[in-house]
Amino acid sequence: MSVRQVYQDEYFTVLVDDGTDIVRTVRSEKPLDALEELEGILTRLGAVLDELGRSRYGLLADVRATPGRNDPQFEAAMMRLRPLWIGGFRRVGVLVRSTVGMMQIQRHARQDGIERLTSKSEDELLKYLVQDG
Repeated sequence: MSVRQVYQDEYFTVLVDDGTDIVRTVRSEKPLDALEELEGILTRLGAVLDELGRSRYGLLADVRATPGRNDPQFEAAMMRLRPLWIGGFRRVGVLVRSTVGMMQIQRHARQDGIERLTSKSEDELLKYLVQDG
């Protein structure tokens, strides 16, 4: 496999598989201490993803370790900032740990209009991401 790490901070690791043209963002288990940090975190992540050239890649967003959070302030901020993370990719797949997580991500897709496949199966997502968009 030709996987290379292109970014890492306390919240995200970004890996690129040049063999499959899949970018994987892996969210750490570190909880967000202050909502004010979110914009900076996602702006930095977005800049890294922009530099890669999003339209060439499928995105696998692995959020299995993410601490659950759905308070109204967080939800509003994520609705505004989520495109910095997942917008512009050829295809988007979101890897979740639970059915509750799957339902939350599906709700996000309806809200922001960015199509994505949500699954607890990494294999299912990888198959989806390598298909021609």
